[in-house]
Amino acid sequence: MPRRFRGEEALRLLRRYMPRLRWCPNCGAPVLGRSRCPRCGGPTLEVKLVPPGDARPAWDEEKLETWRAAVEKLGREAARRLLGGPEAFWLFNPIQALDAADEILVDGHTVAARFYDPLHRRWSVRPDRVGVEILVEEEVGPRAVVGVKLTPGMAVRARVDDGGAGVEAGDYVAVKGAGPSYGLGKLLAGGELRIIKAWRRDRVIRWRHNPRRLSVEEAAELNRGWLEERAREAAGWLEKTIRESGARPLASISGGKDSTVSAAIAAEVGVEEAYTVDTGVEHPESLETVEKLASTLGVKLHRAEAGDAFERGFERFGPPARDYRWCTKMLKLAPLSRLFNSLLGGGRALMIVGQRGAESPARAAAGRLADSGTIGRGRHLVAAPIQEWSSLEVFLYIVLRRLPLNPLYRLGFERIGCYMCPASHLAEFHVVERRHPDLWDRWMRMLHGFARRAGLPRAWADHGFWRWRFSLPAEARSLARRLRLNPEEMLEKLNASMASVSLEYSRRGSCLAARPAGGRVNVRRLHSLMAATGLHEAAELEDGSLVVRLPELEARISRSGVIEVCGEASGGLLRRLVGPAAMEMMCVGCRLCVDACPTSAIKAPPPRIDVERCTSCRACVNVCPAGGDAARSIVWSLLRLGEAGGRGRRR
Repeated sequence: MPRRFRGEEALRLLRRYMPRLRWCPNCGAPVLGRSRCPRCGGPTLEVKLVPPGDARPAWDEEKLETWRAAVEKLGREAARRLLGGPEAFWLFNPIQALDAADEILVDGHTVAARFYDPLHRRWSVRPDRVGVEILVEEEVGPRAVVGVKLTPGMAVRARVDDGGAGVEAGDYVAVKGAGPSYGLGKLLAGGELRIIKAWRRDRVIRWRHNPRRLSVEEAAELNRGWLEERAREAAGWLEKTIRESGARPLASISGGKDSTVSAAIAAEVGVEEAYTVDTGVEHPESLETVEKLASTLGVKLHRAEAGDAFERGFERFGPPARDYRWCTKMLKLAPLSRLFNSLLGGGRALMIVGQRGAESPARAAAGRLADSGTIGRGRHLVAAPIQEWSSLEVFLYIVLRRLPLNPLYRLGFERIGCYMCPASHLAEFHVVERRHPDLWDRWMRMLHGFARRAGLPRAWADHGFWRWRFSLPAEARSLARRLRLNPEEMLEKLNASMASVSLEYSRRGSCLAARPAGGRVNVRRLHSLMAATGLHEAAELEDGSLVVRLPELEARISRSGVIEVCGEASGGLLRRLVGPAAMEMMCVGCRLCVDACPTSAIKAPPPRIDVERCTSCRACVNVCPAGGDAARSIVWSLLRLGEAGGRGRRR
């Protein structure tokens, strides 16, 4: 399974690809990779960004929406002083929050931040960093001055000057304290200010904040030299990689910005073929962009189609989630595997993709050239010519080359996948709902039907809690509390939809039992599948069931599909037991297991293993939507039940 990176390790990986953005204070423009401005020749200064710092240009439509929110919260004069108006050049740098949120950079300064409120379906804007200092020093907008040094979390009483904007409980105020210290305060119902963040002025604002009119096209032209240099380097690397690999080059086109640039660079070095995967739940705008780009580049486009796989997967596994991605396997990997087998037979492909290291820790760790992992048993190669590019470089290159740009980016989409991708923000879902009500109504009917069957509240579907299967992040838990929902209860009911579980007692002691929704089991086939997780030798057929005996436990899987585990079972051991059982019960015929096996030991459907050829590498189990994802859901429920039973015995 792909390794997951967290905490400091994840941040270290992302910092390797963190863009070094600079600003020309004379021209009021972003400068890529140069210590001197290519237009005026003057020195450029580094722009400070919250990591990973993958800022993007703000487009006219989203600037106008943000401008209105800023005027409402800060007042027109303060909004004009910080943002310059919607005609100025802004950058958005994504930050973590309840939903979509960005730092707003104008004239090279972080002056504000914007946050999407999913309950009220609107954006709000509050001052930040340089913006706070400007408001209190120039006496515009909601502000206050206090006689104490500011520290985060403190509550202070102060006379708030609303700057003509009007403030009420819950609004944010720029605060100056002793020191001097600066901070952002939240107005409480009792009139006090709760200091949310605070800092000392330990640096000098190196140029006067002066927002100016500048279009994205002008910014791209100013950075033409750098962008062309980056494209030449990427093209040279790709040309060399194609030559040395000897594999058949195929450029990926998804309708997203990154694959647009990587495909354009591939076409420049003579790549004549591209591929796309239609998952069946694509944005209409993405499908149109794919066609336009293929036509613009003059490449032959091969299509992998998932057909009705999403509906079949939903019926079997429930809604996909950020931590439950059966959708990627069934809708992308399986169709792509079929396409490559048809195109290449046993040959090798060089898959040219729009992967960038700044996107995620996993992509940062992947490197510029790697084997394909699941697809083709790793014999194919994945090439990422723009691995080291920033989001800003990608967008400006598209503008410079006049390549087709998916219109959803101009409406505020940070990334573009399927129209109901669980990785999306609610802000993006609300755009889909407005633009394509028929698609969104269809999806909500599916979710509401699932919620009714699982005993989940309607709000679980309406407010996007379906996007997590095993654990809700702090932001989602905060939203649940505002809606008076129980996060743990929702997770338990969600996973119970995959299998009912119970804690039973017998002469062998306490036993965990699971009854998956998959149905009956062919125990002979299951016996062979146990080889995948190294349990074949410990298993034997007995009284119409498959029994696995280990020093720490005894497990019995009956023909009716009941899994009974007696003894001490860790999560890892349960996954080794339940994974093959889920493969046997819930096979959807995707054949990813066949494509992933390095020794050709497995055949499907239905899945069965040649035990003599199997090396117990678990590749087939991990890649299987049933053996990997559905089994994880069943194991999650069993472990929760086991923990609850243990607490009960201790009491």
